[in-house]
Amino acid sequence: MQHRIIRSVFTLIAIVVVSTVMAYSQGITYEIPINDHGSWQAAHLTGPTKGKLLVVTFDKPDRRQTCHIQSFTRDKLVCSRAFGGSRTYLAEQVIALILPGDEGLRLPLWIGFNGGLGASIWGTVVLAAACPVCAAGTAIAAVFFFAAAGVCAYADGVPDKVLYLAQGQELSTKIRLR
Repeated sequence: MQHRIIRSVFTLIAIVVVSTVMAYSQGITYEIPINDHGSWQAAHLTGPTKGKLLVVTFDKPDRRQTCHIQSFTRDKLVCSRAFGGSRTYLAEQVIALILPGDEGLRLPLWIGFNGGLGASIWGTVVLAAACPVCAAGTAIAAVFFFAAAGVCAYADGVPDKVLYLAQGQELSTKIRLR
């Protein structure tokens, strides 16, 4: 009787976790109230709500620099860094501000979850004779990895989006939006 209750609880937890992951995995779209590629003022209003931007400057036009927004005013953008001091960009130094998407993360996650699925299936087969309880644990892990890989394959990736592009400028082919 006790095993049946425990099994029911674990089944309920698994159903809740899988449905939650599927609900949160739906593509998030960025609604930006700006026309074309906006102005610095529009980026100033929208950017801080996102927390992270990619910055392209006139000094390094072929490189995207990650910026964790510390402050964003009408004339400058201050980015915090893990090591060293803050980095400040004046509006005149910036070619483009890009909102990073998660499209480039889908394939590595899908491959990783499928690798975990294969390892847990192998572990279940190997442990089935020696330790049935251990085999049950790896079987539960296999179900998790199977569901997570399915969610990764099904979820929409959000591409990078240009928040601000300086007047008369174009992004380099090396900077391409993913």
